[in-house]
Amino acid sequence: MENFELIDNLFQITMLLCACVAAGILAIRHRNRSLLILSLAYACFAMGTIYYVLYLVIIGIWPQVFYVAEISWLAAWLFYLSAQILRTEGMKCRFSLPAGATAAVIAAVAFLDHDFGPSYFVSALFALTAGAIMYLSVFHIQNGSLYRKRDFFMIICVMLQVLLYLVSDFTHDYTRFQLYYAVDLALTLSMAALLPLTLREVKQA
Repeated sequence: MENFELIDNLFQITMLLCACVAAGILAIRHRNRSLLILSLAYACFAMGTIYYVLYLVIIGIWPQVFYVAEISWLAAWLFYLSAQILRTEGMKCRFSLPAGATAAVIAAVAFLDHDFGPSYFVSALFALTAGAIMYLSVFHIQNGSLYRKRDFFMIICVMLQVLLYLVSDFTHDYTRFQLYYAVDLALTLSMAALLPLTLREVKQA
């Protein structure tokens, strides 16, 4: 593992574990499910990155067939989806064409690019999850959600995750700072930003 790749991954692990602990404490203090789900999402994503880093350090290359880390990362996105589903309580559910079209594009790109490694099954699961998150986020914004910033940041997180894998297709030199790392750092910070936005939503509810 090259130095900057290690720095990037350690930064992500540190940020998300700190956010996980903070969200967990706040979830207990406010007795709020959204904060608890967010804490679990952070924990899963951080655990996936920890496994990935350890694999690279010990083996020296990334997994060629299947990432155990993928399961943890996918679990994190499922928790993000759960958080968005939770926010639809009390809203009138009807099909939204703009939300559906956006979700379809994201899901198609994620699947065709084989996001989350070479496994078609895991890529399909992530594509469906990312599409569902995108649909609900756009749907919330369309329906005049009072907390649109959180939906915007959720959209940004999904788009950055998909973009990260697209950029990785064209990145071959990981020894120095690249666009890949800029996207990954932006993804980490965007996910961390969900915590204060969720907390503000909880306090104003």
